[in-house]
Amino acid sequence: MAVGLMVLLLPLLGVYTTLPLALLFFLDRSVRILSASLVLLLVLSFSLDFTDFELPLYLVAISFTAPTFAALVANRFQALVKSLIYLSTTIFLGYLAVLWVLQTSTIFLEPERILFLATLAGLSGAFLHSASTVRDFAVPFGSCMTMWLFSFDYPLPSLEKMILIYVFALTLGFAAYRLKAADAEAVLSEVIICLLITFFGNIFWFLLLLSFYLIGSGFTRYKYVYKQKLRIAQSRGGVRGYKNVYSNSLVPLAMAICYGIYRNDIFFFAFLGAVATAMGDTLASEIGETSRSKPRMITNLKVVDPGVDGGVTTLGEVASLLGSLFIGVLAMATGMIGYQGAIVATLGGFLGTNFDSLLGATLQIRGYLSNNAVNLGATFFGALIGGAIWMLM
Repeated sequence: MAVGLMVLLLPLLGVYTTLPLALLFFLDRSVRILSASLVLLLVLSFSLDFTDFELPLYLVAISFTAPTFAALVANRFQALVKSLIYLSTTIFLGYLAVLWVLQTSTIFLEPERILFLATLAGLSGAFLHSASTVRDFAVPFGSCMTMWLFSFDYPLPSLEKMILIYVFALTLGFAAYRLKAADAEAVLSEVIICLLITFFGNIFWFLLLLSFYLIGSGFTRYKYVYKQKLRIAQSRGGVRGYKNVYSNSLVPLAMAICYGIYRNDIFFFAFLGAVATAMGDTLASEIGETSRSKPRMITNLKVVDPGVDGGVTTLGEVASLLGSLFIGVLAMATGMIGYQGAIVATLGGFLGTNFDSLLGATLQIRGYLSNNAVNLGATFFGALIGGAIWMLM
């Protein structure tokens, strides 16, 4: 609480708030890492004032609330409820912290921007609080860096629309948690992705990614007992973790943000190729593993056991093609693209899926890449293919 209350000194002392933080550092060993992290952010903010880059003090102010008051309140609860309490506390107190810091400044921030930045801090802070082993550094520094990434000027929805999007995202996350499709960290990750893709793209962009989450999760449980017997089933009953969410969603998220900033259609078709790859790869894996025929290594076509990295089956290839086509057809049905866009999605997803298998057969099987790294590389390749095909067409 003492560390958190230091936020009240920011408008008066600015960077010199490091002095009382240093005092707390020496008085109480339990808050040393936390105090040092906040001192680092204050010094960084002050130093960047002399460069073309700027880390606004109001962002640092929000970073004071997440690891202190929000953590104290949320620790009374468990699992997803704990994260939601953490999120709401950070948003409320972070919003007030920004208003407090800006009272002595000439900077004006509209309510929507303050709410959005505080929400990013709450979501990233709650995620890091749950997933990190060094919370006192990861939470303040990570939440501040996340806000800093989005502290430039760009259009935001109205306050009413933002609240509706928040409710939509949280409802989806809570439903996924209740259905045991995702754990608490994965839910927070999905909410972050939902908000950013919806803000920088639109709701239909996220619906494409949502279809992957829903269908992918459903097919993860397809013939699950049979997969267990072969020892190739997803662990934890198919419950998705945050690593799986981010490995399949980081590239689509980056493409959506780039589209929101530059308004160039190439980023949409790259997004389409990345999502189609995620869908195609998941269906190829979850359905292909149940094939009665033995899989063959994609590099030399030798027969291998089910579940071996780089193994492909005819059933899996067909599933990949249909999954990629589904993304294209869904995008057509929502009026986002014409038939040429469906071709982009189908080819991008199918080629991206096979690139995933190629990475599995060459790098993953040797231990150079994890499964999540392979997924990330495959969606990036699918995005490149989607953008390239659109340019050629």
